[in-house]
Amino acid sequence: MTDYRLWITWALLLILQNASFTWVSRARNSGSITWHGLAAIFSNGIWIFSQAIVINLMLQAFASKDITQILWIGSFYTVFTVLGSIGAHYILRTYLESGNRKVGA
Repeated sequence: MTDYRLWITWALLLILQNASFTWVSRARNSGSITWHGLAAIFSNGIWIFSQAIVINLMLQAFASKDITQILWIGSFYTVFTVLGSIGAHYILRTYLESGNRKVGA
């Protein structure tokens, strides 16, 4: 995979990773075990793929002792996971949580 495609893929995975983590956190506090189960499957499935990329990138950065690359990876990770969390929170609250899927139900 070319370099830019790897970073785009990883950005999308990070957004989905934290979106699904936010979903599973909120679903845990709902009244629906099914909703929580679906969220947990999605969250754990995405996490493993995201970790494969970050571990590879970090090992390369540590091997080269490039502090700039290490900081870039950390910043990139932080920005895209925050976008995933905030976006998911908004979408879940606004469009998907109702009935027993609503937090606190």
